[in-house]
Amino acid sequence: MQQNATVPYPDADLRKHPPRSAREMLGGIYFLPRTIDKIRAKIAGTMGPYKIAPGISGYLFEWLGITEEQFTDVVRNAKSDEEIVRWLHANTDHAKYAGLNEMLVNRGLRDDEHRAQMLPNYPVLEGRPELRNWFEIFELDDVWMYEPANRGKPAAAPP
Repeated sequence: MQQNATVPYPDADLRKHPPRSAREMLGGIYFLPRTIDKIRAKIAGTMGPYKIAPGISGYLFEWLGITEEQFTDVVRNAKSDEEIVRWLHANTDHAKYAGLNEMLVNRGLRDDEHRAQMLPNYPVLEGRPELRNWFEIFELDDVWMYEPANRGKPAAAPP
């Protein structure tokens, strides 16, 4: 990733495009590439409509026993995704990865009340009662947010 004097991580400008897919895995962990993209955007001031925590990235940190601040420092100082993975592998319990991945893959809307609470944040849920899994919701929401017809429509920060 090339560095630029004005934007440290030009490829992580989430005002222009979504982060990597929630389904993408890095270092044996789902959602890690997406979280790295969001942290890079946070550092660069280019988060757009996204957030770190509360949300799935926050759960990832909690499960791994690290803080957002620790992870942000690692991302800020790393020159590549591989450096970040090396740090994670050295500072987290590998035995937790399978449980974390299972939780992430299966996490979804709990019930109709939860769906109703999330609808203002995720307009893509409107008329889509079959959508329950967060990975599916994120994929569709990432596309929805960047469609020209939806620019300027209200949508809160996704996880």
